[in-house]
Amino acid sequence: MLKHLITLTIVLLSRNSSAQIHDTAPLNETFHGAVLFKIDKQDRLVMDLMEDGIRFRQDIVRLSDLDPDALSYAEEEDGIALKCRTDRAQCISKEIFKLDVVRITSRVTIPRPHDDTDGQHAVALLRDLIATAMKANDESNAETPAPGERKNARKEP
Repeated sequence: MLKHLITLTIVLLSRNSSAQIHDTAPLNETFHGAVLFKIDKQDRLVMDLMEDGIRFRQDIVRLSDLDPDALSYAEEEDGIALKCRTDRAQCISKEIFKLDVVRITSRVTIPRPHDDTDGQHAVALLRDLIATAMKANDESNAETPAPGERKNARKEP
């Protein structure tokens, strides 16, 4: 009986854990395979840029480090520009496979979906994803006490 109670408790707690699930399916549908979006285990947005079915670049960034207000359609580059928040400069890791190089940057451009002429639909979806992540992050910060507020916090001499 106790074993069943413990198992039930673990299942219920894992369902209510702070693990965040972000839906990238709308983005993947919008970009039609030109860019593949996923969220990794560290809650980072992973963007795989594809050309002829082959990944040529991968950008990784924490959603909470992106500036939703700076997200825009870059007409001169014909793509969607993502930028870091000013207090999180150099937050994007950009790996270019052909050059075998990883660069850290504050801005990346991804190609716009071919049927989204001004990129506004893609920008709106990305802003929603970032806003959802920021809201979840704010809620988890409100729930977790800071280290100094813990009951058995280590006292500094």
